[in-house]
Amino acid sequence: MGEAIAARVRRYIHDGSDEDLRRLLRLSELLADNLRAALGRVGVAEGWRTIECGCGPLGGLAVLAEMVGASGQVVGVDFNESAVERARSVVATLALSNVEVVVGDVLDIDLATLGGPFDLAYTRCFLMHQRDPVRVLTRIADVVRPGGWVVAHEPLRSPPPRSCPHLDLLDAYWELMHELMEWVGVPQRLVEDLPRAARAAGLEIADGHGFFNLREPKTGFELHADTLAAMKGRAIESGIATAAEVDGLISALRAAKDGGYEWVTSPFFLDLTLRRPAATHGTST
Repeated sequence: MGEAIAARVRRYIHDGSDEDLRRLLRLSELLADNLRAALGRVGVAEGWRTIECGCGPLGGLAVLAEMVGASGQVVGVDFNESAVERARSVVATLALSNVEVVVGDVLDIDLATLGGPFDLAYTRCFLMHQRDPVRVLTRIADVVRPGGWVVAHEPLRSPPPRSCPHLDLLDAYWELMHELMEWVGVPQRLVEDLPRAARAAGLEIADGHGFFNLREPKTGFELHADTLAAMKGRAIESGIATAAEVDGLISALRAAKDGGYEWVTSPFFLDLTLRRPAATHGTST
């Protein structure tokens, strides 16, 4: 792994363990319909060439493969070698012959090796970890054809995940995660400011939506607990929380799945559709 990529892996607040990769696979399944809806609004069709930046162990690759069909192309890029190995295994198991997954960082990888330009680039929970979103979005815009699309699904800091009845511990866990991201250098209002960053990167704001993903308590609280567990090491390292504090919060979130709650949600996702201007200026592939 290159030095620059290794440094970015160290700044990622989750631990990238097998448990964390399984959590991300579960999230891919739960968020599939939200992605289908976003791609449908753009008009993704057979034969499109698409790329997912920060695909993890699956991300939106299966949905993208489904929508572009056998004549289309899907490329997944992630800097975590373990995640890419898992993604390749899942892709092979699902017989997704139109999908390729490569190890790399969108900031450093040789764009010519990716097979672009692409009709569409997708990110989910990827931009939220970036120290310089304008630079990253500029780089993503460079792999998209003039007139092509960028769809970003990134969770806002506020509102936090919700439940019925409301569990205050969800607020505490979500705030802890964002304190950790600030500790590694992520701007405080990064997702809220993505439209501004996109314009600075030369992209147009084509559309904007938002969504909570509603989940059964057993699934939802367990996923939030797993997310926190994947942050435990960084929380302790940063001094933001002690091991006992993190363990207590994890236990409380897991206990909530049997606590009489009716439902629990994901964080609230900004569903942002961007477009590279058809008449290019300022960036080149």
